[in-house]
Amino acid sequence: MGSHKWTSRLIPAMLLLVGGGATAQSYRVVDVATLAQGNAAVVRGPNLKNEGVGGGTLAGTGSSAGGQRKGLLLAAGAVRQISGLGNTDDTIVYGQNDGGALVGSSNTESALRAFAGTQAGAVRELPPLSGDTSSAAYGVDKQGQAVGFSSGAGGQRAVVWDASGTPSALPGVPNVSGTRAIDINERGDVVGSASTAAGQRPILWPKGQPPTELPLLAGDATGEASAINARGDVAGYSANASGTRRATVWRSNAAAVDLGTLAGGDFSQAFGINGSGDIVGTSNSRAVLWPGSGGIQDLNSLIPPSAFRLTKAVGINNNGTIIATGHDIPAGHGAEHAHEDEHDLPVRVFLLIRSGGGP
Repeated sequence: MGSHKWTSRLIPAMLLLVGGGATAQSYRVVDVATLAQGNAAVVRGPNLKNEGVGGGTLAGTGSSAGGQRKGLLLAAGAVRQISGLGNTDDTIVYGQNDGGALVGSSNTESALRAFAGTQAGAVRELPPLSGDTSSAAYGVDKQGQAVGFSSGAGGQRAVVWDASGTPSALPGVPNVSGTRAIDINERGDVVGSASTAAGQRPILWPKGQPPTELPLLAGDATGEASAINARGDVAGYSANASGTRRATVWRSNAAAVDLGTLAGGDFSQAFGINGSGDIVGTSNSRAVLWPGSGGIQDLNSLIPPSAFRLTKAVGINNNGTIIATGHDIPAGHGAEHAHEDEHDLPVRVFLLIRSGGGP
């Protein structure tokens, strides 16, 4: 396992007043890492230790743009590379629990394979179901159970691996061509998606019960469930026939609720939810927070004026710490204007730690 040290930069907190004289939550920003452009970066987390995970090429390590992705442990003051399985050329860590157990996938010479590991460097394969050839793991609970998919000639199936690494197929969903599990909560409820002739649909597998197709927003055609908290609230998106996504929450398996967008746009997507029901995601190319109490907040407005723009908030823990990604604002482009080539810029990774205000 390689290591790469970073000096974290702490940005002082700033308090903002919102309507009615109430004080909005403000955040201290920790600059965690910069990932090179030219290769899709993955960032997930954080756990209760404020550690994120992901995959990408660290800027300044001598790797060329588009080089091999390495698994990453993203912590304030230190970013470490996670080796993944041996003889692989692309590793991504997708999930981590509060104890530091890691799960993800590595590309071998013949197939994609799931793995489980530790921050200390131990890695073992999470095998696919009998007869399948590929697998990937996306989430892990506090007991070490992992969820993801197994695939082969019969298609893709959502699976759960027990703490020993033995896979079991999650109950099948009628009239679908494939399923994928993405997250698991403390009581063993699992969420993900199913592929149907009409498009992708959000799925909930309650612990020990048959799967449930979560409803889409009225008139929508596709969707995905991306995260679930301990009480069973689910966050993700619902999209219309043209593919425009709206961040959606399903609270305790109730009807789909549109979380809305920032003013001036029609796109949003939720990526993470904590035990208090706070949800994070993106809207109109800006990182946002939907507090459990309601409303939507542009996270760029809850930090001091900066030379970067937060574009996605990808996770939030039960202490309210958020992990977000963004880009430097190119010269000549104001902070209020999206840049057409942002996807070609290095990806900045930040931790946002509560520093004042809020309920």
